[in-house]
Amino acid sequence: MKYIIKLFIFISLIAVSFYLFVLSIDPYDKYGFNYFNLTTKAVNSYRDNKFHQIDNTMEKYDLFILGSSRVQAFDPELIEVDTGLKTFNYGVNNSKPEDLLAITKHIVAKQTPKIIFLQLDFYNLNKHIPMDGRLKVSPLREYLDNNVKETIDSSEFYFYEKTYTTLSSLKDSIKLIYKNKLGTVEITHKHNGMNLGNISKEKPKLAEPYFKNEYKSYEFGEKRIGYFKQLKKLCDTNNIKLIVSISPMNEEHFTKLVNDDYLYRKLFSFKRKVVEIFDKVYDFNNIGAFKYQDIYWMDSVHPSVELTNVMEKIIFTSQNINNNFGIKLNKDNIEAYLEHLKQQIKDYDLKKINTINK
Repeated sequence: MKYIIKLFIFISLIAVSFYLFVLSIDPYDKYGFNYFNLTTKAVNSYRDNKFHQIDNTMEKYDLFILGSSRVQAFDPELIEVDTGLKTFNYGVNNSKPEDLLAITKHIVAKQTPKIIFLQLDFYNLNKHIPMDGRLKVSPLREYLDNNVKETIDSSEFYFYEKTYTTLSSLKDSIKLIYKNKLGTVEITHKHNGMNLGNISKEKPKLAEPYFKNEYKSYEFGEKRIGYFKQLKKLCDTNNIKLIVSISPMNEEHFTKLVNDDYLYRKLFSFKRKVVEIFDKVYDFNNIGAFKYQDIYWMDSVHPSVELTNVMEKIIFTSQNINNNFGIKLNKDNIEAYLEHLKQQIKDYDLKKINTINK
């Protein structure tokens, strides 16, 4: 019996020691601990890194960039040159309306911005896409809609991830110690939130998984529409200018999407819906994007720095060298625009057929 008790105490001490080690490393920056003076925490979720930066910084930002990984190539330094406004890129991977609303609430709680630039992706309103698991364990969860927060609080997933009791968290802690003390430190973002490495090096590949996952069984979710309405109201209430755009797709991705009759109709309905929610929207998701090939893309939906630089000029300086790209939509011109886009798609199809016949 004494042997069993001693073994139990020994195992408990080992488990507690591992837990305290992981907690002291704080690999996902959940608590802001950095007892080992690590230069970077490369395994962190982007949303956690950026949350802690804005939560603890003394710097004041005038303009925030919000969206998914597709906005992370926007360079705050260039926007600062064109606007004179100190800018932070708060883009996070795989963001949904619930993420973007939580981020906006966090910004309003910690900063007094003049402008929020929000970029939307076509999949954003699909109710069948689950919430990103990283949001469940992110400190951003405290800024979620109450109904969503309650479902997370009762989740076992949340408990185990939040309390750092997984083998993954132990492995990542060891990896961070090695990288920072013995190996090469990996820096993934600039201090202003911009992701590093958004330079195209080869012909972009089709982002095929979107057709199997994000676009699958696409139906608009009223809750997600509601989150965007809350976001707009929050900006209006706090006198924040909200600039909204729809992210581009390259020629291969766009044509594959509109060749699916159901997705074609959903795309047009999506454009109507976001104009209905936000009143004014820049649309980069059209045939005007076809002009920009290879070097302008990381893959078929992620623009490289070259393309985000073009988009930034259109939004913040009204410098548009391609009248079909980044058209500003509103409730007065949306239907005429969509009719024109339908005709452009038909003309494009005919041209491709004629080219093949030749």
